Amino acid sequence: MDFARAVGATTFSELVHALDHGDHDGTGEALAVHAGQGIDDYSVAYLRDAAERRGLKIDVELTGGEAELVGRQHVHKARQDNVLISALERLSAEEFTADLRLHDHNELLVDVQDRVHVQGMVAVEASRQMFLAVIEDHFLTKWPQQRYYIVINEMSTKFGNFLFPVAAKVRLRVDSVDASESTRIPMQVTVTIEQAGRPAATTTVDLAAFAPGVVDGKEIRRAKQAAAFATGTADA
Repeated sequence: MDFARAVGATTFSELVHALDHGDHDGTGEALAVHAGQGIDDYSVAYLRDAAERRGLKIDVELTGGEAELVGRQHVHKARQDNVLISALERLSAEEFTADLRLHDHNELLVDVQDRVHVQGMVAVEASRQMFLAVIEDHFLTKWPQQRYYIVINEMSTKFGNFLFPVAAKVRLRVDSVDASESTRIPMQVTVTIEQAGRPAATTTVDLAAFAPGVVDGKEIRRAKQAAAFATGTADA
């Protein structure tokens, strides 16, 4: 709502209210709506129903069009509302692009959102989902029988501009990768979120994909050490 007020846009609820109260009756032309982030197919159907009740036609252009979201399992999320990446495409051996998609019920937006721009954590999470989707869809498919663990060694984000709830591109460049061994695949990537021709956030990541069993033992040992320390039963 803060963004809509700042740029003179109409919110979803305001448009529905205007339609229901006949503010657009008698125009004789289809209403053209350019939807920002957070408007999904259900919202579009709701708008069309509201327009039809008044005998009006409405054309809604969604951000990102009808592009398909990447699979929930590929970005390690349980709910589709929390998937931030759609229209993932490989441009070359090292370059990938996708659209940023924000659902109105996304976990990072349902709490307090009281600024014109989208909070920086959305850019960080979108960058994380982007490299997960690229790894799962394009680098681990050689071993479909294995479920890899993705371990982040280092992740750093620079913010170059505010990110707003309209269309944005997510670009990933693979800086280095070693897929010679199936048990451990180290990678370094750079993810850039661009909006209005400017980089809003740039994230560099050093990570590795581990085959099942490679890190299990270490993870369990560290978990037991942490529990022992927390309960005061660790060895002196």
